[in-house]
Amino acid sequence: MAYFQMKNTFFGAILAALTFAGCDDGELDIERVDFSDASIAYCSETFEETGLLFKIIESEALILELEEGFLGNRVTADSIATDIPGESALYYRYFDSEVTDNYFCNTVAPATPAVVQEVLATGGTVRALSTPKKDGSGFNHGVVIHGAVLMNNAGERVIEDNFNLGTFSTTPPNANPGVDLGNVIHCNDTLLYRTGPGNDDKGMALVLDLEEGLFRDQVPAEQDTLTSTIGDASRVFFYIFESELPDNYFCMEEKPDTPVREARFEAIHGQVEVITTEAEDGDGITHQILLSNMILLNDDEERLLGANTSFGSYNVSSEDSP
Repeated sequence: MAYFQMKNTFFGAILAALTFAGCDDGELDIERVDFSDASIAYCSETFEETGLLFKIIESEALILELEEGFLGNRVTADSIATDIPGESALYYRYFDSEVTDNYFCNTVAPATPAVVQEVLATGGTVRALSTPKKDGSGFNHGVVIHGAVLMNNAGERVIEDNFNLGTFSTTPPNANPGVDLGNVIHCNDTLLYRTGPGNDDKGMALVLDLEEGLFRDQVPAEQDTLTSTIGDASRVFFYIFESELPDNYFCMEEKPDTPVREARFEAIHGQVEVITTEAEDGDGITHQILLSNMILLNDDEERLLGANTSFGSYNVSSEDSP
């Protein structure tokens, strides 16, 4: 049990005789709840809709219902807050038998186990901070509850003033843009892109705006990889246009009015890796460009490309080399 401390009288014949109907009068005397050893959990399929987080130890549960859209597959520049009650809700439940995640994740709550008592918090603030996972697979969300007013019948606080609910991770769903990108087009040593037709004859483009110095003039004596951080020194974009793009579109100093751009997405995390080798035909060098641990999302918080993707490569012939 999660150190759910009750009066000694509870642990005798009363415990054996408890039923939901018999204990709905608030006589269950809570002294302290401690969920520090329990892991934070949520229902991945319904979290966006319900905002439900919970911690379980045997027959006890601490439940947090966040306001709609409070946390998602995105980064927060600073911690964000929501108030209890009103915007969000925090409550404790004690059941007549062991409870599992399925109880909270079912569309309709099962009849068993039955709730013996529920205590609702009447005040507090939830603060959360969301950061990208290092491997680019999703986001970590750290949640702390400040000043939670969760009281027992004697008016005593049953949870500490600053309660660290824990950290949980979400993974953005994959979106298929339905695009077949063409060859790498190299405008200069910092701007490269690939374009291709998408669904419904849309024009799509994956564009790299890189920091300088990633492309060597010659093959290094020992093979190594030059790396640049996405969102800091280098940037990655995905564009959708109303129709297909001319091949040299992003190399133009002045862009034409058509096709009209419909969407612009930017990667918020990851690395660009460049490996320089001798060209297979022996004429010049080849720059292979990889995107690793990347998070490229659309407005619906869907991942447009995988975390690890090959952007492609382009050759620099001996004649073009300085």
